Amino acid sequence: MTPSPSPLLLRVRGLTWYSPAPAKARALALPILERVAFEVRPGEFVAVIGRNGAGKSTLLDLIAGLRAPAAGEITLDDRALSAWPAAERARTVGHLPQLVLADVPFTAEQLVLMGRYPYADRWAESPDDEARVVEAMTRCACLEFRHRRLSTLSGGERQRVLLAACLAQQPRLLLLDEPATYLDIDQQLHCFTLLREETSRGAACLAVTHDLNLALTFCTRLLILGDRTIAHDLSVAAAIDRPEWLTLFSPRLTVTHTATGHPWVSFAR
Repeated sequence: MTPSPSPLLLRVRGLTWYSPAPAKARALALPILERVAFEVRPGEFVAVIGRNGAGKSTLLDLIAGLRAPAAGEITLDDRALSAWPAAERARTVGHLPQLVLADVPFTAEQLVLMGRYPYADRWAESPDDEARVVEAMTRCACLEFRHRRLSTLSGGERQRVLLAACLAQQPRLLLLDEPATYLDIDQQLHCFTLLREETSRGAACLAVTHDLNLALTFCTRLLILGDRTIAHDLSVAAAIDRPEWLTLFSPRLTVTHTATGHPWVSFAR
């Protein structure tokens, strides 16, 4: 007997967004996303990929509630995103944007503790909050930076702290815009391993990435943006079997296999 699918966590329908235009020149507004539609269930690790300017960051910002769509609907647990109280939504959705200011007067530990704000019921953090912070920083290999100012960390060290803040939040939906930015190769692998662990525990993850091999290795699904909408929505298995989607990125790309049989995106010189 085939098990029934998990209930939907996220549904996006007809999502449209235009770049802002001056009040006197509304006709100059450019469509960035048009009629985007897809669904995500708990346990899915979705790579959001596309060329520069395809609307990947905009899509995550819309789902996070940081931008208002021109048209369409976003629902979480079958409830419109706009109907969620801010604190409740913050306990459900964790968002790591592409750019985060580093020149802030906080230590790494203080920043990760901000991930616990949606759970606060008083001014002081609870023992559970402190335990979650230590756990998240340990998993992200950044506990040793806990007392350092964020501004003193390297780009890769800072990125690990920001990811720890998202994990400390314990969201059911992770929205991560290029989470492996600035990370060395070992830390990139560690980052995507952590995200795979989160989805295996029942969370859902949408991660923007330009690394197609990380996506094919760790993710369960590819959501490919092109021509302002969803050009392809494929399971990783289907993406390997039918690699025509690679032409959206470059005609020089092809799916090959390593000596151990693992699929690998290679390029021609």
